[in-house]
Amino acid sequence: MIHQLKNILLGANAAAVIRGLRFGPGDFYRCCRLNLAASHPREDRLLAALPQINSTDITAGREFPIRLVIDQYLDGTLPSYQAFILVSLLAMEQPREALEIGTFMGHTSKLMAENLEHSIIHTVDLPLDYSLNEEGSTDVSKDDFHLIRNRQVGREFRNTPLASRIVQHYADTMTWDFTGVGNPTFFFIDGSHTYEACLNDSEKCHALCGGKGTFLWHDCDSHHPGVLRALGKWRALGRNVVRIRGTPFGYWKGE
Repeated sequence: MIHQLKNILLGANAAAVIRGLRFGPGDFYRCCRLNLAASHPREDRLLAALPQINSTDITAGREFPIRLVIDQYLDGTLPSYQAFILVSLLAMEQPREALEIGTFMGHTSKLMAENLEHSIIHTVDLPLDYSLNEEGSTDVSKDDFHLIRNRQVGREFRNTPLASRIVQHYADTMTWDFTGVGNPTFFFIDGSHTYEACLNDSEKCHALCGGKGTFLWHDCDSHHPGVLRALGKWRALGRNVVRIRGTPFGYWKGE
């Protein structure tokens, strides 16, 4: 509680107040926290501690077909240049099962299914009746409450032929038993970006695949210090997490 009060006292400004009035206390607190983080060099050090590689270093000059439709950007979805990286890695790896954390409208779930024609895509989002009363400062594992409030989970693939290969799960991953999703070997982690949630999701996915999977984290940047801290923790454990240059992606492949 003292830590959260410090974030509010030192990070509050007019922009945070306006966002709080528009989207509620959860977004006000998150804005305060990000304001404070932006004024502190610690996040820059965390970002610099992650080595960078080019996406071509991963694909190693291999060629494979991908499918990508350029849509208008919607807050909470992947910009097209980032979607290109994701589908390129999927096309290269060709996992039989993949797990996405953070369904939102389902744009990325649909994209994954389109590029893995014979695979099962598991995707998880918070229960539809998730209480936004939890957005107060006592819940340190959640963020982006305006996205939670406005989501239409799975809208983009629902009632399409792709839906037969997309398994929608509803759960809070902080308490969810991940073993119910089968045997995915590709993980796209884009749920809550707090340290607690990102580390929780990452460790549970690691346990699910026995450390033998491909991991892609979204929002690996200075605006999301929780993600940086979680990936720094992984590097401290001997897992060589890197950033994909020119993107907000963290990447790791376990053998």
